[in-house]
Amino acid sequence: STQSTWDHGIAQTDPLKKEPRPKPPCFSRVTQTPGISRSQQSKREAWTQMARPGLEIDTSEDRIYKARKYFSAHQLHRLRVAKVIVIQAHVRGWFARRLARRMREEELQRREDRRKDQVKKQKEYEEKRQKEIERRMHPRTQADFNVLYNELEAWRLQESEKIQSSSMKPEEKKIARQELLKKETRLLQTIDRLQIKANTENKKEKTKSQLSSMAAHKVWKHSNAELGHTVVETPFTVRAKELLDLYNGLQLRGLTVDERLDILLHVKWTVKEFECALTREMVELIDREADLLNRGRKEKSLEGLRSRMSNLFLQFCETPEFNPEAINHQRVPLEFTTRPLVKLDATKR
Repeated sequence: STQSTWDHGIAQTDPLKKEPRPKPPCFSRVTQTPGISRSQQSKREAWTQMARPGLEIDTSEDRIYKARKYFSAHQLHRLRVAKVIVIQAHVRGWFARRLARRMREEELQRREDRRKDQVKKQKEYEEKRQKEIERRMHPRTQADFNVLYNELEAWRLQESEKIQSSSMKPEEKKIARQELLKKETRLLQTIDRLQIKANTENKKEKTKSQLSSMAAHKVWKHSNAELGHTVVETPFTVRAKELLDLYNGLQLRGLTVDERLDILLHVKWTVKEFECALTREMVELIDREADLLNRGRKEKSLEGLRSRMSNLFLQFCETPEFNPEAINHQRVPLEFTTRPLVKLDATKR
């Protein structure tokens, strides 16, 4: 030995590696029943302190547990099978109830669809029936009158066939044919009256639609669809709207004398802006009606005068010189039409 002393030698020497000591097993399945997946071993080790001389243990709160009857793995398997059968029965019952409920809902839906379809068909049938009745009671179009003429002809042929195939005498057949001819004549007259009435109503609706189209706003669509459109009122559409209001005022019935005179006065101011044969005739008719109203004449005696005035004012509204918007609704170019009544005087041009 050199008797040398090395200070801090432990800091300069590698420590000795200690072999790890084996730990006692904390988890064990030795005491478990084979086939059980649950472990009865706690995750934390515990020890029991026994009483000894010099150490007393308080046993006042101790509990004594007694082991129950042993439950083997085979018994557990049979229990599992029995419980699985019960669960399967309940699940299959649930599936069956759910399927039955879905089938009932589908059946109810089919019934509801059939009911709605029947209601829709019944409604369409009633609407069609009402439309056919309306076509025969109040025909409006040429197709409606064609239906009436065809049905009248079918009825006449059927009645003629009945008379021809009957056992009546020749004189009685002749009288029956004469009665049939009278009925057919009356029905034709009724159809003609309905046609005249329909033509009048169609003409009124056409006139109203044309004037409303003249007074409608101008709609300008944007190139960008998201911006929508722009509604514009031009001086021409404003003028057409004023004339439309005056024309509708002339068509009103049941007004008082003062209200009728007020409308006539506005119409007179409007037409006197222009000097031509049409406006002079309208002014003359307006003065004549105002004079008759002041004398207390009945409205029935003024129907012809008012009809003439309405027709002249309608012609005034459809003339581009008085209503510039009407130029877009002319069927025939102005250079190909003769309009002597709307020719303006030389002093007013």
